Amino acid sequence: MFMARYMTRSMLRFAVGAAAGYMLAVRPWHLRWGADDGEVYGEMAGDDIVRTPQYQATRAITVEASPAAVWPWLVQLGGPPAEEAEQGLKVGDTLRSGPDGAGFVVEQTDPPHTLVLVHRGEEAITTCSISLREIDDGRTRMVFRVRIKAEPGLSGTLYLARMDLADFLTVRRQMQTIKSRAESAR
Repeated sequence: MFMARYMTRSMLRFAVGAAAGYMLAVRPWHLRWGADDGEVYGEMAGDDIVRTPQYQATRAITVEASPAAVWPWLVQLGGPPAEEAEQGLKVGDTLRSGPDGAGFVVEQTDPPHTLVLVHRGEEAITTCSISLREIDDGRTRMVFRVRIKAEPGLSGTLYLARMDLADFLTVRRQMQTIKSRAESAR
């Protein structure tokens, strides 16, 4: 009995410690991976769609290529440029992300600098705003911002919890893939 209580307390302490470590160290880092204060706190296109987000993450990376060279890879979100990418995305186009045909809808596009995508789901409205800003020597600063406003209730809360880590892993991988492909195509 004593040993069982000791193990339960130890597991509880470990869980509380792990949660505290995540909230104090890991989460702040992944919510602003690669972004400076100006990028994190500055306004971006699409911010007005989700005015009071329950979740916001701004991530950035520098790409050794011009915005025009990054754009075709961005509109394919890391995939190879296709003829459609050369023609460009239009407001209202859907980037399918699930087997059910659902996905993000193009809300705003200003090639090769701005792309705003919106997913209006049952659990939440999610925006993904991407900015490509030319910096010195033909390089590009690529900034991704994700904002989420969940519906009240259990399904919205579970969506936020699921997205907290999944969003970071997905967006970081996409950004690194776009960077790698744009740089290797130079």
